[in-house]
Amino acid sequence: MNCRIVQDLLPLYHDGVCSDESRAAVEEHLTGCEACSRMLADMDAPLPAAEGKKTENAAAAVKKIAGEWRRRKWRAWLRGAAAAALACALAAGLWVLATQWTVFPVDPAKIQVTDLRQLSDGRILYHFRIDDDRTLHTVRWEFGEDGDVWLLPKRALYTEKRDEYLSMADFDQVLSIPELNAWAQGNGVDMETVRIWYGQGEDRVLLWEEGMELPAANQRDEETYGFNAESAAYWSTRRS
Repeated sequence: MNCRIVQDLLPLYHDGVCSDESRAAVEEHLTGCEACSRMLADMDAPLPAAEGKKTENAAAAVKKIAGEWRRRKWRAWLRGAAAAALACALAAGLWVLATQWTVFPVDPAKIQVTDLRQLSDGRILYHFRIDDDRTLHTVRWEFGEDGDVWLLPKRALYTEKRDEYLSMADFDQVLSIPELNAWAQGNGVDMETVRIWYGQGEDRVLLWEEGMELPAANQRDEETYGFNAESAAYWSTRRS
């Protein structure tokens, strides 16, 4: 059997579908033909194009997976950064509200008004104190048309401890009834003050009411809190 015929039969022989006679003839030929034996061996070798395609597909798959992993990692980082920023902003906002939002009234039961006296210029001098260790930054005013005025000390949810030597929560206060009336009228409340309270409700503390007899302030009070022409002129200039 010549090489041409054998080479035509080699694919059938390789796949095991030729007849027994053809297989025997091919094997006999292969024992003495190097060229046909080499052709049969090449049939078992992988196709270069297929191998290249497999390698190319594998590289593309690895590249795709790596790209997806990087995108997921970046998205996760962005979500984490956004969550951290939101948490910081929320914490900062809560801290500001807790320390600066002065809307919580001081319990009137803790308010003490002592040493009421009257300066020679008619203003009322007294000592105001809150019976705890916290400071005070805000006292708001509310006016009633019947002549009642309420002084409302208010704090934030968290208030720092008071200064040992100077704090609105433990301090001498000076009050001018005419100036109070003028301030109320300037804010649209047409009234004449007849009573002044600290706090509201059943536990409110009476500071002053019309007709109240007050002891005269002493000389030291006059020197410290009494009328001072230079100071009055200065504040008159500031108000104008």
